[in-house]
Amino acid sequence: MTNLSLLILMACLNTAGTAPPEANPTGPPSRPSTPVIEGALADAFRLIEQEQTGPARIRLRKWMELNGEDSRALFLFGLSYHRERRYAASTQWLEQAVDATPNYPPAAHFLGWSNYYLGNTDAAEQAFRLHLKMTPDEGDTFYGLGLLALDAGDLTAAEDRFEQAIELQRDRPDRIAGVSKSMVRLAEIDVLRGDRAAARTQLEAAVAVDPDRHEGWHRLARCCRRLGDHEAAGRAERERDAAIARTQPRQGFPE
Repeated sequence: MTNLSLLILMACLNTAGTAPPEANPTGPPSRPSTPVIEGALADAFRLIEQEQTGPARIRLRKWMELNGEDSRALFLFGLSYHRERRYAASTQWLEQAVDATPNYPPAAHFLGWSNYYLGNTDAAEQAFRLHLKMTPDEGDTFYGLGLLALDAGDLTAAEDRFEQAIELQRDRPDRIAGVSKSMVRLAEIDVLRGDRAAARTQLEAAVAVDPDRHEGWHRLARCCRRLGDHEAAGRAERERDAAIARTQPRQGFPE
């Protein structure tokens, strides 16, 4: 689970997001309030954040013995497996969380990512769209839909989703990673369309937004080299190495 995903979840510990209805591609949004994660549940989340997933699950089981299978506890159980990248296990718990009460929107978001990593594209899209019905301003969910469209070869749909992800996050200082990684994917689309000059411009913008985006530096170096600008390629490679040194193992998965 990356820093961006943790930011998304931390934002949900207290309140639900709001956004204009036009941000939702699936119809009029329903905006249930996001229940608070507090007390013993908040303690379990902190253990998961610290990668102490086993102790977190012990606490969650004890909590559910006393309080029942609340959607928040089911979600955190799934999140603990997601943290371990055990996506088959996480989907089982997150599916239960989506169907349980009280309604807890982040469960659909992480269910989308778990299914994405399992290669369950239809289930991933269904979960991401469900999340947008509840939280239509979540740019990272648009990013997930963009990846699915890109993987399917639908460049127009992918471009639209990545642009929406950027628009929803560009004014949020805590979401520069979400903006930057969407720009990197737009550059990938430019390359697929045969426009390396446009890809270079997009990648330069991506690393300007987030200098730690080492994938952006890597792609920029390759793009510059193929355009014949070997000096710029060398600079980008040095910046990539510096970014990796600063951030590893922070970045890795697309989410």
